[in-house]
Amino acid sequence: MIGKIFPKSTGSFENRIKYIFGLSKHDHAISLIKTVGGNFFARDPLPEIQTGNKDEIKAVISEFDEVEKLRKSSIDSNQDIKPVFHAMLSLRPGEKLTKIQWDNAIKKYMRDLGFTGTNKYVAVLHEDTDHQHVHIVANRIRLEDGFRMTSDSNERKKNVNSVSEIEDEYCLHKAPKPTETWGTAITHAEMQSAIANNDLPFKHKMIAKIAGAIEKTTEHSGDMFMFVRLLRQQKVYIHLTKDENGQPKGVTFEHNGKLISGRQLKRSRLTWQKLTTQEGIEYDPETISELEAEIARRIEGEYEVTTVRTRYYVFVASRRRIYISFKSKEEEIQDIINALLQILLLLFGIIFIPEESPKGTWYQRYTPGKPFTPTFQNPQP
Repeated sequence: MIGKIFPKSTGSFENRIKYIFGLSKHDHAISLIKTVGGNFFARDPLPEIQTGNKDEIKAVISEFDEVEKLRKSSIDSNQDIKPVFHAMLSLRPGEKLTKIQWDNAIKKYMRDLGFTGTNKYVAVLHEDTDHQHVHIVANRIRLEDGFRMTSDSNERKKNVNSVSEIEDEYCLHKAPKPTETWGTAITHAEMQSAIANNDLPFKHKMIAKIAGAIEKTTEHSGDMFMFVRLLRQQKVYIHLTKDENGQPKGVTFEHNGKLISGRQLKRSRLTWQKLTTQEGIEYDPETISELEAEIARRIEGEYEVTTVRTRYYVFVASRRRIYISFKSKEEEIQDIINALLQILLLLFGIIFIPEESPKGTWYQRYTPGKPFTPTFQNPQP
């Protein structure tokens, strides 16, 4: 099951109620619909609608709209509110619930989202597609003293948890959770496609793969080389666009011949800049040639994760401070620091104390096995 909450709106319930009862344009046939839940006092308008009489729906719309009018006459408030709530619960192809099961599932869903018996709601089942889905329209204003609004705080999380429990109760296929799509909303069209194909949409599948590679890379304090190799294990490949200095400025991801840019996937996390700053994946501009060679590889195979990254240390003795950067695996750090301390002792005749230092100042680079030269670099923060 997939639960989708549509944007809330102000004003009349007319458009939403007419929509769920099939009186406005749909993306599927609307002959097989049933009213499966609700707590309104007006007669169920569906039998009259199916005979061609569209007047009965007006009483339902009026009943929902009247609540806000009562609220305005009861309390002195000019606060803008959005009372119109619309959600949809969709099953996978081949899965079905009875009318009673739908009624129970909807009541649970409404309770889980914070609605009470004083919130007007109506639920209509659509069965014209290859998957059952229910539309729920509810009034967030409670018909009680004070006319409180049902809170939408943590609404998305409540939606996911409620749907998951309904799936468990009725042994339904488990839908992907936001952790698998990295918090990216699924559009209505994508949701319909995902249900039909019994698979995640391409965009969300890519985000799940890339997010896993990022998490594993950062867990091991890895660099861009590790990230590329972890992606390659999942048959995801990257393409770089470069600036006038020959350095990466953009990244595009490829899977099964399809391409999509990091900006299109999630601009707040998957652009080149965000990967190397916000996500903390180490990249050394001097390694661009080696990185491009690594990116060009398409050979499959297991990649043993090693903790290799650039370290930035300041060695302090009295008022003297020497900044040195070096690359190492986690288990090699202490050996390299000991070697550097010996070198500094020989050069200056004094004992230095090492401290890990943030980027942003001038560093000498040390490469084990090569001469220690006073070549200075200024890594970007």
